[in-house]
Amino acid sequence: MSETGVTQLRIGVLAIQGAFFEHRAALLKAAKNSIFSKDIDIEVKDIREPDQLLDLDGLILPGGESTTMSLFLRSSNFEDVLKEWVASKEKPKVVWGTCAGLILLSNGIEAQKEGGQSKIGGIDVTTSRNFFGRQVNSFETKVNLHNKFLLGHCGTALNGCSNSDTDAGYHGVFIRAPAVVSVDSPNVEVLATIDLPQREEPVVVGVAQDNLIATAFHPELTEDPLWHAYFIRQILERTKKGRKMEIEAIDNCLPSQ
Repeated sequence: MSETGVTQLRIGVLAIQGAFFEHRAALLKAAKNSIFSKDIDIEVKDIREPDQLLDLDGLILPGGESTTMSLFLRSSNFEDVLKEWVASKEKPKVVWGTCAGLILLSNGIEAQKEGGQSKIGGIDVTTSRNFFGRQVNSFETKVNLHNKFLLGHCGTALNGCSNSDTDAGYHGVFIRAPAVVSVDSPNVEVLATIDLPQREEPVVVGVAQDNLIATAFHPELTEDPLWHAYFIRQILERTKKGRKMEIEAIDNCLPSQ
């Protein structure tokens, strides 16, 4: 917290490909909502160099072509610096990967490319690349939510609350998307699933573990800042920059005082 009493959050978006502009806009939109205190100031930065990571509280790894992302991360020692930064216990921070970002944060990758897919790791899941097929099989569908905050705010555009609707869903955009094929630890929280007619069990498309979040779909390509609000909430809690009463108010859909 600064000397003025304002909580300052610095959030980075890896800006090499994918919808990093849309992520930035969604973060700023989410931050303006009444569930967050007016004493929270959020700065969003485009990240293209390893040394830009140092003062961040959170980082988004956008979607895009995973091979292109791997080539970039292996240049300028970015991959090693990012791994150390994510794993550091000295200054906690929160990382969210969307689409290709889910692959990067998974400890296991099914059908990994020859020569090795870049992997940051940290989430105990096995993920299948292009689980749903190629670009022509990209689609939009209802996403089932399994988290108190996400359920409580879904369908309200963050302008109210509907905690009672446990069947609430979210509109998900999937583009050559991966999916989680196995959850390999009880420490992993399943945040989101989708139902497919050809499969008996729901497909896991959103997970969290400790300070890491990953989704197979693209929340930044919708008008709803739900997932970006959840990301900000996690930063406030994990970095201990948010007061306990603020976190409780956010979770219970109450406007902050």
